[in-house]
Amino acid sequence: MRLITGGIAHETHTFSAEPTTLETLGVVRGDELLAYAGMNHSVGGVIDGCRAAGIELAPTLFAGDVSTGIPDRETFESILGELCERIAAALPADGVVLTLHGAMVAEGFPDAEAEIARRVREVVGAEMPIAVTLDLHANIGQAMVDRVDVVTTYDTYPHTDAAERAREAVALLARTIRGEIRPTMALAKPPLMPVPQGMASGEEPFRSLYARAHEMERTGEALTVTVAGGFAYADVPEAGVGMLVTTDGDPEAARRLADELAALAWSRRQEMVVRNTPPGEAVAQAIAFGRGPVMLVDVGDNIGGGTPGDGTVLLAELLAQSAEEATVVIADAEAAAAAFAAGVGGTLRAAVGGKVDRLHGDPVAVEGQVRLLCDGRWVHEGPENAGVPVEMGPTAVVRCGGVNLVLTSRKTMPGDQQQLKSVGIDPTRQRIIVVKAAVRWRGGFEPIAAHAIYADTPGLGSVDLNRFDYRHIRRPIFPLDPEAVFSATA
Repeated sequence: MRLITGGIAHETHTFSAEPTTLETLGVVRGDELLAYAGMNHSVGGVIDGCRAAGIELAPTLFAGDVSTGIPDRETFESILGELCERIAAALPADGVVLTLHGAMVAEGFPDAEAEIARRVREVVGAEMPIAVTLDLHANIGQAMVDRVDVVTTYDTYPHTDAAERAREAVALLARTIRGEIRPTMALAKPPLMPVPQGMASGEEPFRSLYARAHEMERTGEALTVTVAGGFAYADVPEAGVGMLVTTDGDPEAARRLADELAALAWSRRQEMVVRNTPPGEAVAQAIAFGRGPVMLVDVGDNIGGGTPGDGTVLLAELLAQSAEEATVVIADAEAAAAAFAAGVGGTLRAAVGGKVDRLHGDPVAVEGQVRLLCDGRWVHEGPENAGVPVEMGPTAVVRCGGVNLVLTSRKTMPGDQQQLKSVGIDPTRQRIIVVKAAVRWRGGFEPIAAHAIYADTPGLGSVDLNRFDYRHIRRPIFPLDPEAVFSATA
């Protein structure tokens, strides 16, 4: 058996002004993809799954990086065109595995995954089976589902099962090719659009949703079940929760089970509503807690959800309230360069953060001693993305009173202790650690956290969706429209 793999995985924040270019997408081509082998990554899972099953694999192209704004038409056409050209050149084959995200938006294509699937389908023909891997935050649309044969999606948030779900996709695709199963999918989308913070898979209500989904798989009612929380910061009709059930040649059962899950999610919708602590109060609580590390969660500047990573609201509060042994990471290439100019032992006087926009706080004037300068390279220790390398760019650690200020040249999602360990900071010895996230921080930091406080910081990651000027989502939709109603067909 011979499979082709490739993909474009981008979570698009349609309200973000950060550009998405070929450079920011981080394109990997051909055999370069094989470097993902053994990593807890979707591409790594595809490679490992094929190798374990003795399946020949033709790698083509993968593009995927941290969430940013809408890529323009030229960028999208360029990367998708190259992906399709490489897939065509890799033929003949028995099937294709596409590693996508599920919440990508491109100029002219509000459902970018549907367009990717359409173009790939044109290349490989109507008969060749196509499998797709998606992120838990996928905004799944019927147009994509109609063009593929198998879909698997992360079951965990933080996303610790990326490779596992990709191996599942390979296994289901191989069974489909051999004629052992006939995948039939049904998608149910209740009018429900929760924010990421309300989707932790280990907490209610999503814990119960996944428990029922896994029961469907365990009993054989379904081949695979997707519980996708969606991505509320993409202003598109597909935004929101999606329940996708795949059965073995039984469309009626697939529809019944998908509707059951949708009804269950709808019944628990009030539990998905999130309210956080005002920033000043959150910092005061963290200081008063008495032991650490206290995880001070900067939800408004949730990097994994498309924010710039240079929010300053909590930094300003920590300095104003004279916090001790607090650590904050700010993405600010200009300030990092100034620290390099000052040199280790020198004094940095600079305006930090607030450079991309003013949605996440104004620049904060700081003065501190430069403690460390480095290239910003490290490798995830896991569990999420274990083995995947990271480049923060030139990075500096500056001591400002009792605050360790880590200045990076590129924004980096805070889900791994190695981000701090790599710059000489022992996370276990910190009283307060600011994490610009919603849930992702738990993967690496929850085992050492003494306490967590979620701050209602302003910005593109806000849990108050009324702060966004939606134009294209379905309406009514909960929680924006409390009066929304839903009745499943089952």
